[in-house]
Amino acid sequence: MAMNKKKQTPLSPENYLRTRARSIPIGICYINDGWRDMGFAMIVIAREHINGNITHAAYMVDLYCLGLKESFWMFNQHPLDFTEHLDLQRKKNEDGFRLIPTTYPLVHNIIYGAIAFAEELGLKPHKSFELTRYILKEDDEHVKLIDVEFGFKGKPLYISSPENPNEKKRILEHLTNRLGHDNFYFITQEEAGEFFESEDEKDRKYVDYQDPEMKHSLISKFLSQIDHSKKLSREDPEKIHQLLDYSDIIFSEYMMSQEESSTACETVKQLFEFEITREVFSDYLLFGDDKIHSDRLLVRKEAEWLCQKISDQKLSQGQPEIEKLIEKYPVALVFQYLKLKYQELISGTRKLSKTFKIYAERYPDYILFQYLYESSLLLNISGGVSQSIPDRMHLKNFYPGKTAFCREEVLHYVHFLILKFGLSSNIVMAEAIIDFMEENHPGLLPDSTILNVRIIKLSKVAEYCEKWASNGPISSAR
Repeated sequence: MAMNKKKQTPLSPENYLRTRARSIPIGICYINDGWRDMGFAMIVIAREHINGNITHAAYMVDLYCLGLKESFWMFNQHPLDFTEHLDLQRKKNEDGFRLIPTTYPLVHNIIYGAIAFAEELGLKPHKSFELTRYILKEDDEHVKLIDVEFGFKGKPLYISSPENPNEKKRILEHLTNRLGHDNFYFITQEEAGEFFESEDEKDRKYVDYQDPEMKHSLISKFLSQIDHSKKLSREDPEKIHQLLDYSDIIFSEYMMSQEESSTACETVKQLFEFEITREVFSDYLLFGDDKIHSDRLLVRKEAEWLCQKISDQKLSQGQPEIEKLIEKYPVALVFQYLKLKYQELISGTRKLSKTFKIYAERYPDYILFQYLYESSLLLNISGGVSQSIPDRMHLKNFYPGKTAFCREEVLHYVHFLILKFGLSSNIVMAEAIIDFMEENHPGLLPDSTILNVRIIKLSKVAEYCEKWASNGPISSAR
C-alpha cells in the first residue's frame, strides 16, 4: 500500500525573504540623483527570479542623522507591474527625486553606513529592516567598501518634518542628552532651503576661484588626477566623480563667460518651446500611424517594459525576446524601433549607420528612425561638425502644429542636439540643454546623457589646463 506523501506547505512571502531571497540574483538598483547634496537617499533594489518576476525593496535613508527611516518590499511581481510601480514612484517624486540606475555596492554602503552612523548616535533602523535586510547581501568583506560621508560638516543634522511632531520631540531630547546642545544641527523642513543656501554662501566666501594661487592649485589637482593613458569608464561615474567636479568648476570659472551662458540659455528656451507628456511612446509611435488599434494598450505596456529593460541593460534574452514581440505584434512599429535600440546598445551607434538608413528611408515620417540615422551620421564624420541644425530635425518642425511630445521623442531630440553641439565644441550650448532639462523636467534625462556631456567637457578642460600649465594664463570661452 502506497504511503500518502505529506503535502508541502508553500512558504509565506515573509519566510521566503528570510530563507531564500539572497539566493535570487540581484538585478537593477536605483537611487535618487543628487542624494549626496540632499543628504537623503531613496533606494530601490531588485532581485530577479528565474521566471523573470521581481522581488524588490525600497529604502528611505537619511545620511545626515536618522539612518534608515523606513523600508518597503514587494514579492514576486510581474516585470510589467514592477515597471508600473517605478513609474508611479517617478511621478510622485517628479518635483524632487529623480531615480537613476546605480551599482549595488554603492547602495549597500549607503544603507549600512547610514545605519552604523545612526547607531553611534543611539538611533536604531526602522523595524521594517528586520525583513528588508534579506533583500540586501550580507554586510561582509565580499561587498566592495565605498567611502560615503555621513552627517553634515562633521556633525549630525536633524531635519524635522511637520507631519511628525512626536518624532521631533523624541529625537531632539535624545540628541541633546547624548551629544549636548552644540554638537548637532537642527532645522525644520521649512528652514532647509535657507539653511543650505546660507551654508553654501559661507563656503563660497572661503573659496575665491579668481585668486591666482587658487586657480593654480585647482588646475594642478585636475592635471594630477587625469590619466591620458587610461580610458575613463563611463559605466562607473563614482570613480571619476571628483575629477568631473574639478572639470565643472574650471569650465564655469575660467572657460565660459556670463554673456555666453545667458545667450545659450535663451537659445535653448526657443529650442524647447513645447510640452513634454508623461507617455514613453505616443499613440503614433506605437504603430507608425493614426489608426485606432484594438491591442494598443497591450502594445504600450509591452513596449514601455521592453524600453525600460533595454535602457537599464537588463534584457536577459536580448534579440530573441524582441523578435517574439515583433512576431506577436507585426504591425506595431515600436518593436522594430526597440530592436534597433537594442542593437545600438550592443554594437554602438556608429556601426549601425547603414541599418538606420534603411529604416529612415523606409519610414520617413517615423522620427525615432530619423534621429537614430542622423546621430550615426554625426558620429561617422571625420572632420569638423557644423553647429547648424537642419530644420526638419527640430521636433516642432518635424510635426508642424504639434505642441506636445512624448518622452522617447524628446530624449532622442536632446541626444541629437548634444551630439551636434558637443562634437562642434560648443560645450556651453550642450550644458545649457542639460541645465534646462534638469530645471524644467527633472528626472527625464538618463544619467548616461548627463555623464556624456561632462565627459565631452572633460577633454576640452584637459586641453585648456595643459595649455595653461605650458604657456601660463590663456583666455578661452570654449
